[in-house]
Amino acid sequence: MAVHLAGALKILRTEVDQRWPHRDRTSDGWIGDAAHQGRRSDHNPDADDSSVNALDIDKDGIDPLLVVRRCIEHPSTEYVIFDRTIWSRSRGFHPARYTGSNPHDKHIHVSVSHEPSREDSTRAWGIVTSTASKLGDRTLRSGSRGSDVRELQTVANKLGARLTVDGVFGAKTQAWVRAFQQKRKLIADGVVGPKTVAALRAASKPAPPPKSAQPRPGTRTVRRGSSGPDVAFIQRFIGERQCGKPTGTFNARTEAGVRWYQRLQGVADDGVVGRITWTRMRVTIGY
Repeated sequence: MAVHLAGALKILRTEVDQRWPHRDRTSDGWIGDAAHQGRRSDHNPDADDSSVNALDIDKDGIDPLLVVRRCIEHPSTEYVIFDRTIWSRSRGFHPARYTGSNPHDKHIHVSVSHEPSREDSTRAWGIVTSTASKLGDRTLRSGSRGSDVRELQTVANKLGARLTVDGVFGAKTQAWVRAFQQKRKLIADGVVGPKTVAALRAASKPAPPPKSAQPRPGTRTVRRGSSGPDVAFIQRFIGERQCGKPTGTFNARTEAGVRWYQRLQGVADDGVVGRITWTRMRVTIGY
């Protein structure tokens, strides 16, 4: 049988290409070079069926941590290496420091099982449809990686931190979280749970726009001496014949026009536009 990439990995590569069609492929690879052939490696063809059970995917032009997350959730995966970190099935896919000579900082390495049913699995990897994790989707702590960690670091920087937005919950990120928790009188454990997320959102919430100094119709009682767009509204509503031109200043003529309108409506003609008169003008009361 000809040397070939394991079927499960062909599907993975296709899904990555579909999601990021313009990605960099410089560091892509699957068949082992001379260095791999001189030692045991999943990049070398299997003796039984000539399948290659490892795939390298260039990290540029993709969301590498999304790919890692989908890979460690797939039943065919045995281990994943990226940026000096390894996630292996034998360790429950808990992240561990990778000490090999190649740091795998330019590509993601994915190795799948040599069992025929798993290496040739047709199960989708979920790369195309997967959504990036958002802050609050899970509890974050030291060692966490992903787009939600990048969101945390971005929020922290808006609040004055100077963190590298790399999606890795390292010592500096943890130290900032603890300091933030102390300032907010939370348990300073460096773990980002629901209470810390709520505090982060409250702290980074943009300030509401200042309330307009110009009162809207129905938001106050107006009388002679008042001015503003609500007075101009009254003058336009009653009409120029009774109130004069809509200058926005509540003068004697405006008061006479209001009294005329109040008598027309059968309410007390005090010349003051309060809740009752606003209502007769079909204006929603806001005070």
